[in-house]
Amino acid sequence: MSLEWRQQRIAKNETSFRDINERLESGLRQARHNPERLEFICECGDRECESSVPLSFEEYEVVREDSRRFLIVPGHVFPETEHVVASNERYEVVEKFGEAVDVADASDRRSADGRRSDSATP
Repeated sequence: MSLEWRQQRIAKNETSFRDINERLESGLRQARHNPERLEFICECGDRECESSVPLSFEEYEVVREDSRRFLIVPGHVFPETEHVVASNERYEVVEKFGEAVDVADASDRRSADGRRSDSATP
């Protein structure tokens, strides 16, 4: 298995989890009463991961400003395809690099033409 193939596979796994969180967020915004923090799923590249991340809508939106950034449980980083750009006790934000960038940009439903923000900050 080549490094390029592995980077693309990890990115595809993460974008699948991001799609689930997008649908979750959309549905939860319709609810009458929402708690301060909601349980989003970890967007790491491990397709067996079942971890959740407590996060407010606002925190999630900051992560989603950039199509190359993903929300993960602390320690779920895949260093061969991403690096941590922000962290706290509840979650980390990772940013894709290398071959994974094209997959992350192309799969972002919020963007018609790839990466949405060159200046996004988590």
